[in-house]
Amino acid sequence: MDQQTIILLTVLFCLLMLVFGYLVGSIPTSIIIGRLHGIDIRQYGSHNAGGTNVGRVIGKKAGILTIVLDILKCFLPCLIVFLIFNYVDVPFLSGYEHLKELFVGLTATGVCLGHTFPLYAGFRGGKCVACFAGYIIFVSPLCFVLACALFFLLFFLFRKVSLSSVIAVPSALLLLFVPMILDLTVLQGIDQFNGGTYFSPDCLLHLSYVTVIFAFLLASLVIIRHLGNIKRLEKGEEPETHFKKD
Repeated sequence: MDQQTIILLTVLFCLLMLVFGYLVGSIPTSIIIGRLHGIDIRQYGSHNAGGTNVGRVIGKKAGILTIVLDILKCFLPCLIVFLIFNYVDVPFLSGYEHLKELFVGLTATGVCLGHTFPLYAGFRGGKCVACFAGYIIFVSPLCFVLACALFFLLFFLFRKVSLSSVIAVPSALLLLFVPMILDLTVLQGIDQFNGGTYFSPDCLLHLSYVTVIFAFLLASLVIIRHLGNIKRLEKGEEPETHFKKD
């Protein structure tokens, strides 16, 4: 098979990962849970199709369930794609060093776009924080734990999910630069995407520039979706977040 055909097939697989992620991400978790409670969540509270609004309007348990499902909505497709290309030999794809990592990043991007602009819900979706978290959990659980700790610290101090999100998400992105710059993958001898095992504790700090680029794009999407919240925060008009008691 000539090189031009290999490149073409690789590009087609990249598009396939993006479409696969988008279709999964378009599953409107919050809207489904809202329908189960007899409402369209986009007509209540902040009108956002996300876990926080579900918690405000329906209750704490429903809100937490929505957030967990949205995290899994990104984590599981990334895991599926990784496992497929880690254990199934596809000989007609490019030999690019970070190909599996690229496929995972494209899948996560598709999920986040689907969550934000869902095909099955009139392209009116959420703000992508939970899906972003699902991607960070997959590529670097330790970075997720640190960013999550910052999120809850800010929420405890200010009681505003929007403020916690717009600070914790960029912080997670910055944290990803540390293992990439220090090249901790080489130092530990583990590479979860290229020959190593994802489930080894030693791979918790694996990163390359590919992951950082995708994390930057997804973090930018989260910030863009929160521009209205940021303006209200600047004016001191952003309300505190309180989940409805079950």
